[in-house]
Amino acid sequence: MSRQIARSAAVAAALGTALALSACASPSASSAPSSTDTLLPAAEGAVSYPLALDTPFGETTLDERPERIAIITASTVDTDALIALGGLPVFAPSTIERNPWLDEDTVAGIDDLWESEAGQDVSAEAIAASDPDLIINLAAYETFDQGRFDKLSAIAPILYAPAEELTWQELTRTLGETLDLAETAEKAVEDAEDSVAATREAHPEFAGRTAAHVIVYPEEWGAYYASHTGADTAALFDELGFDLPPAAAEFSEEDVVAGELVGMIDADFLLLSTFGTDSEYFLESDLVANVPVVRDGRVIVDDADPATGINSFAWGLNVQSPLSVPWLIDQLAAFGAESLD
Repeated sequence: MSRQIARSAAVAAALGTALALSACASPSASSAPSSTDTLLPAAEGAVSYPLALDTPFGETTLDERPERIAIITASTVDTDALIALGGLPVFAPSTIERNPWLDEDTVAGIDDLWESEAGQDVSAEAIAASDPDLIINLAAYETFDQGRFDKLSAIAPILYAPAEELTWQELTRTLGETLDLAETAEKAVEDAEDSVAATREAHPEFAGRTAAHVIVYPEEWGAYYASHTGADTAALFDELGFDLPPAAAEFSEEDVVAGELVGMIDADFLLLSTFGTDSEYFLESDLVANVPVVRDGRVIVDDADPATGINSFAWGLNVQSPLSVPWLIDQLAAFGAESLD
């Protein structure tokens, strides 16, 4: 699976605007671990503490196995990974409430959810109030520099990696190794990958068919070709056996699909994901209506939640984890099957 892609300034701003429309969106039940009376499962006995944690800003040390974990990454990737290991943070971003692959009881079991949006930092004072013995900042888009490291490392040791450095598999394994849950982490990764493989096997009709994904943000930001070469959706299409149309190589993450570019979104299967509450400018455009895949009825419109403006699939592309990836693959397979039926 691909690394998380860096979003353009316009897309990031649009995402932040949409996330601000609601304090939370109600998650639906899934097979994610339920809340338990303990914050971490029993140690596997393979790690010796003290354990040094290296970062580009310096080293911090875990004197003993942590129990109270504070997560300061708004994207929720590391929160998901901890839950996949059977753990539960005491401090986590409120954006976790937007993850439909999580069980409601799990989310309710987190002591403190800090109000978060994409790219937003949480105050050191709020982190300290949760009394953590480990701060996790993996796959972070938030501002992080020497000054912030010095301030936060005075509260608790820091497990850190910048955005795009780790795949979701590597992130999960890194977390598992730190918490003496390496075998559990490997099982979580294998289970997710097995789920993806099973979904692909169930849909042989996708092989050799082309697929494209466009995320339609409010008109101020425009529509973006989300399955350009190297993008997260492109990787998901590949996992399912789809091919990218030749036009995918012509787009970058910063290209707005407008005017003469609209005709290039054609494919055997087209997914249009709306984000926010203003999508008519694109969906009802004559240019879009004349694209063959749309004209032939092979387009799937995946609408955002009308109350929040959040599109769960588009949001999930930024939250790839052992829990979200099987959900994303199943959603995409269902969309593809409906389109090609």
